[in-house]
Amino acid sequence: MKKVLELYKIIGATPLERIRQFQKENPQYLGIKLAYAGRLDPMAEGLLLVLVGDECKKRKEYENLPKTYEFEVLLGISTDTFDVMGKIVKISKIKYQKSKINELIKKYQGKILQEYPPYSSPRVKGKPLFWWARKNRLDEIKIPSKRIMIYELRIMNNYKLNSKKLLKTVHERIEKVHGEFRQKEILQIWDKNLKDKGFKFSVLSFKIVCSSGTYVRAIANLIGEDLGTGAIAFSIKRTSVGNYQL
Repeated sequence: MKKVLELYKIIGATPLERIRQFQKENPQYLGIKLAYAGRLDPMAEGLLLVLVGDECKKRKEYENLPKTYEFEVLLGISTDTFDVMGKIVKISKIKYQKSKINELIKKYQGKILQEYPPYSSPRVKGKPLFWWARKNRLDEIKIPSKRIMIYELRIMNNYKLNSKKLLKTVHERIEKVHGEFRQKEILQIWDKNLKDKGFKFSVLSFKIVCSSGTYVRAIANLIGEDLGTGAIAFSIKRTSVGNYQL
């Protein structure tokens, strides 16, 4: 029996759902303690490390390993979760300046201070941040931040996406999510803002190698703020954790 499982988590599933699916397909792991090292959001996919039995005691060691992601940044839209799983708070028609991209990449290399996304799990006053966000009480707290290390960040590709194709993709992804994540309300807001609109959006593809604790959603939001366009993480795929590869 393996000490570490390298599972692929699909878009829409939670890490716990992926573990339960694995156990169903591999009943020899039923009744054995399993723990994932490094969470993936519902809209993210890719490598999920799952520790088996006594290896769960080393969870922190695995969580602290550097990680590699391939992710897409959709410019021109901002949401309250910094990805497609959120309510649209702003749409911008400002065009980004290509010359600024390389400046930003240099700016983000090395140690930076990253503020946690409002919809994330770090705790403030005993409650996870997403609890304060859902209750509309973020103004009562100071959102914490953390120093992270970006070892590598580079742009890989770019393309255009029209509002019809974007809306179709958003529906497909959000409808894969189980549980209560405001899906109905979120889709209504996306429909209201994009249905029958002739908008075109720019999408930039990146590869990032970063330290533990990095929220790729927050990096996407930061890129949008610095470009003046607003932005969300359109897709996120984790391709490696330490020496563990997809």
